[in-house]
Amino acid sequence: MAATLLPFHGKVSQAHADDIQVATANSHEPITIAADACTRWQEGVYDVWHLRGNCYLNQGLTYARGAEAVLWIDARNAQNGPTKVIAYFESEQGGHVAVDFRRTDVKANEDGLLGQQRSPNWFQRMETSAALRWNVPPALGTTEARPAIYERGLAQFNPERRRQLMLAQYTEFVPNVVENGVQALPPGMVKYEIFGRSDADPNITLDRNQGIAIANGGIRVVIDGLSVAGLPAAFGPLGQIDISTDRAVVWSAPGMGVAGGVQSKDAPLEIYMEGNIEFRQGDRIIYADRMFYDVRRQIGVILNAELLTPLPQMGDFQYPGLVRLKADAIRQLDESHFSATNALVTTSRLEEPAYDLSSEQISFTDVQQPGVDPITGIPIAGPDGSMAVAHQQLATAESNVIHLRGVPVFYWPRFATNLQDPSFIIDRIRVGNDNVFGTQAMIDWDLYELLGVKNAPQGTSWNLSTDYLSKRGFGYGTNYQWDRNEIFGFVGPSTGLLDFWAIQDHGHDNLGLGRRDITPEKDYRFRLLGQHRQRLESGWEITAESGWVSDTTFLNQYYEREWDELRSPRTGLRARRFNNNRELMLEANAQVNNFWSETESLPRGDHFWLGESLLDDRLTWFEHSQASYSKYNVGTVPTEPTLQSQWVQLPWEANVGGEKLVTRQEIDAPFQLGAVKVVPFALGELARWGEALDGEPLDRAYVNTGVRASLPMWATYDDVRDPLFNLNGLAHKVVFDAEFTYADANANYEELPMYDFIDDTSIIEMLRRLQSGALPPTITGEKFDPRNYLFRTGIQGWVTAPSAEIVDDLMAFRMGMRHRLQTKRGPAGNQHIVDWLTFDMNATLFPDPNRDNFGQEVGLIDYDLRWNIGDRFSIVSDGFADTFGDGLKTVSGGVVLNRPTRGNAYLGVRSINGPITSNVVMGSYSYRLSEKWLTTASAAYDFDSGGDIGETMSVTRIGESMLLTVGFNVDHSKNSVGVNFMLEPRFLPNLRITKTTGIDIPPAGAMGLE
Repeated sequence: MAATLLPFHGKVSQAHADDIQVATANSHEPITIAADACTRWQEGVYDVWHLRGNCYLNQGLTYARGAEAVLWIDARNAQNGPTKVIAYFESEQGGHVAVDFRRTDVKANEDGLLGQQRSPNWFQRMETSAALRWNVPPALGTTEARPAIYERGLAQFNPERRRQLMLAQYTEFVPNVVENGVQALPPGMVKYEIFGRSDADPNITLDRNQGIAIANGGIRVVIDGLSVAGLPAAFGPLGQIDISTDRAVVWSAPGMGVAGGVQSKDAPLEIYMEGNIEFRQGDRIIYADRMFYDVRRQIGVILNAELLTPLPQMGDFQYPGLVRLKADAIRQLDESHFSATNALVTTSRLEEPAYDLSSEQISFTDVQQPGVDPITGIPIAGPDGSMAVAHQQLATAESNVIHLRGVPVFYWPRFATNLQDPSFIIDRIRVGNDNVFGTQAMIDWDLYELLGVKNAPQGTSWNLSTDYLSKRGFGYGTNYQWDRNEIFGFVGPSTGLLDFWAIQDHGHDNLGLGRRDITPEKDYRFRLLGQHRQRLESGWEITAESGWVSDTTFLNQYYEREWDELRSPRTGLRARRFNNNRELMLEANAQVNNFWSETESLPRGDHFWLGESLLDDRLTWFEHSQASYSKYNVGTVPTEPTLQSQWVQLPWEANVGGEKLVTRQEIDAPFQLGAVKVVPFALGELARWGEALDGEPLDRAYVNTGVRASLPMWATYDDVRDPLFNLNGLAHKVVFDAEFTYADANANYEELPMYDFIDDTSIIEMLRRLQSGALPPTITGEKFDPRNYLFRTGIQGWVTAPSAEIVDDLMAFRMGMRHRLQTKRGPAGNQHIVDWLTFDMNATLFPDPNRDNFGQEVGLIDYDLRWNIGDRFSIVSDGFADTFGDGLKTVSGGVVLNRPTRGNAYLGVRSINGPITSNVVMGSYSYRLSEKWLTTASAAYDFDSGGDIGETMSVTRIGESMLLTVGFNVDHSKNSVGVNFMLEPRFLPNLRITKTTGIDIPPAGAMGLE
C-alpha cells in the first residue's frame, strides 16, 4: 500500500517510518459521521452502516474523507462505557482516501501543525464516551447480499494486513489469533477433536459414510470456532467448549476421522453424552448425567444438570463468586432462549444449600427491544430516525419458593428480573426490639420483580418497604432511583431518587433528654423526598428537589441520622451554566413545611466571575452579583406543650420579604517579593434589602481591604532512616500564611434577617432549645451567636460568601502554618510518597479587641495533627480555643488502628470547656475474629455531668451463604435499650455490614476453600 505524508503547507515529503504516528484522540471527544447515502443492518452485537458519497468521519483532530465506507458500531456499554466504532474507508477508482491529523512528535513545530495521509483505503478503530453525531439521510434497507466493500473491510481484521496509520485510541478486538504456532481456524469453520479422558485409550467405533462415532471408556470432546449468531467469524471466536463424559455418540459431516476434524459451521455436528458429564466453556462448568447438544443450531437438552457460572459485571460491581443452578432438565431452545425445569438457584456450594430459590420453570431470554424513555414511554429514535434498539437479558420464573436450610419461608407465583441487576425479590430482612418502636419487622422488596416487570428501564431501581413497629403501627413506602444518560427526552447524565415512607402512628415520640414523651402533631406521618440532577448537552445543569414532611419531629424520630448529618430538605428548582470561570445560576424555592423557618426565593439569579486576569496578570478580578425576591417565613410555634415550651424566636427571625440586590467585587494585585507571595486586595459591596428586621428597606455599602502573604519552604533529609517509625528519607514542607484585613460597613448583620441560612434546620431547632433554657445552662448572648463567630472568622471577606447578610466593622490579623513531613514507603522500585506527619495551626489577632473579640487580643486558635506512624497505625489530635470568658475551648486526641479485611479500632478522648463542660472517652472497634465470626462494639462515657452516654455491640455469624447479626444498643438520652437481628444474604453487592465496619466479606469460595 502506498502512502504519502503531506505537511500543512502542501509540500510533498517522503513518509519515513518515524513520520507515521498515532494521533492521540481523547476518548471523551465525540465522533462525527456524514455521507450522502447509507444502508444499515445488524450483525450480532454490531450495528453496521454502509456509507456512500462524500463519506466523512471526525474525532478530535483526526479527519477522514472517502467515496465509500463501512462502519461497525458497538454501543452495548453506552450507559457505563464507551461506544466503539470500527471504520473502513475506500476511494474511487484512481482516487485516494484523505486523512488529516495533527503531528505529535518533535517535528510538529518544523513541519506545521497538521499532516495528511493519502492511500487507497483506510482502516481504523475508535471509541468515544460521547454520543455519536450523525449527518446522514434516512437509512435504506439491505438485501441478503452484502456490498463488496463489506467483505474487503472484514479482510482488514487479519493481523498481517494491519500496517496502516492509527489515528485514534482504541481497545483491540482480537480476531483469529495465532496461538502456540498453530494458525487459527478460517472464518466459517468449526473444529472438533475426540480423545481419551485419561491415560487409557477410549473405545471408538466409526462409521465414515454416515459420519457417526460411538465412544466408550471415558472421552473428551473439544470444539473450537463457535461464534455469536450474526457476528462475522473474522470478529473473533466465541471460545472453546471442552466436554468430558463416560460415553458419547457424535454425528458429524461424512468423511471425518476417528480423532475429529475441521468442517463448515453449517455442517451437522451433534453430540449425545451419558455419565459423569463435565461441560466447560470459559469459567462456566455444567455437571450432568445425560446431555444432547446440536453445535450447528446451538440447541440442547441437559438432564440432572448442575451449572456453576460467574455473573456479568453489574456497573462498577463484579460479583467475585459463582452462581449455582441445579435442574431436572435444562433446554437451550436457540442462541438466546433457555429453559430450566424444577430448577434451584443459589450461591451456596454445600450439597444441601443453606438457602435457595426453587422454581418449577425458569426461562432466560436475551432480547432486542425498542428503546423507550422510562418516564414518558416515548420510543427513542436512532441517529437516522429509525427506532433505537436495546439489549436486555431477562429471566422469568414460575412457582417460586425461597428455602432456608431446606425450610420454605416465602412463596411468590411469578417474578421477572433483569440479569444485569439481579436480586431475589427480597433485598433485606431486619428484626429488632427497643423501647422507642417496640418489636420491629422490616422487609425491603424489589418491586420490579414483585410485579413481574420485564421491561424495567436500565439504570433504575424500584423498592418497596413494609415495616411493622409494634409501638407505632404499620409503615410502608417506596424508593425509586435512577442513574441514566437520558430522561424526560433530555440527553445528559442524570441521577436522582424519589423516596416516600408513611405510617399511621399511634405511639409517642422519644427524642432524647427533655423530650422522651412527645405526642405527634399528626397521626398520619410521612416524608416525601425527591432529588434530581442532570447535566444537559447544552451545558446547563438542572437540579430539582422536594422535601415534604408531615410534622416537625418526624425526621428527628424516624430518620435520625439524616436529621443529624444531612442537609435540610428543601423544595425548589435550580439551573446552572458554567463557562470557564463564569457561572450563571437561576433558582426558585418554595416553603412546603410551615413549621420550620425557611426563605422563599421567587425567583433568584446569581452570577459569578472568578479569577479573571486583567492587565496581563497584573490584576485579578472576582465578582458575585445576585438579584431575588426573598421572603423569610418564621416557622410556626408547635402545639405540643413540651415542644412549645422549648421554642423561642431567634434574633435574626422575622416575617419579612422583598427585593434583595447585592453585588460584591474584589480586585487583587499579586506580586512576588523574594520568596514571599504578596497579594494586596480591595473588596467592595453595594446591597439593598426590601425589608430588614424592622420591616423597612435597608441600603448598605461595605468595603474590605488588606493584604495577604504566603511563604513556602521545604527541606529534604535523605539520610533519615528508621525502621521503627517507617522512615525512608524525610521531606519537610511548610507554608506560612498571613492576612491583614480592615472592614467597614454602614449597616451590620444585626439589622438584617438571615435570608441566606447559615445552619441546617436541625441546628436551628437545637439553638431554640439552648436559648429557651430547656437544656441547662441557658446559652444566649452575642458571644454565642453563630453570626458573630462567622463574622470574626472573616466570612465577609469572601466574594462567594454563603450569606450576604453577615457583614460588620472588623480589623484582624490572621496567621497560619501548614506542615507536611513526608517519607517513602513500599517495596523497592515501587515506593510511593506518604504524609508521615501533618500539622496545621491558625490564630487571629484583633487590634481593636473590645469591639471585635470581647476584650481579648488573641482568639480563634485552632490546630489539627495527624501522625501516621505506620500504614496501619495513626495518632490524631485537634483543638480550638476562644480566649474570652466562657469561650469555647476543646481538644481531642486518639489512636486509629486499621487492618484491611481484618478490622479497625479507635480510642480517644474529647474535652470541652466553655458554656458547657464535658470530658468524654470514646472507643469503637470492628474485628473479624475468624472466618465465621465478626464483632463490633462502641461506647462513650462523659466524666462530667453527662455520665454514661451509650453503648452498642453486635456479633455477626458469617455463614456459607448468610450473615446473621445479633446486637444490642443502649441510648441513655432516650432511656432506651434495644435488641436487633438482621439476616443478610452474603452475595449482595453492597453489604450493610461492610458499609458499617469497613470489612469486606466476599462470597464463600471466592478467595479459595474456607
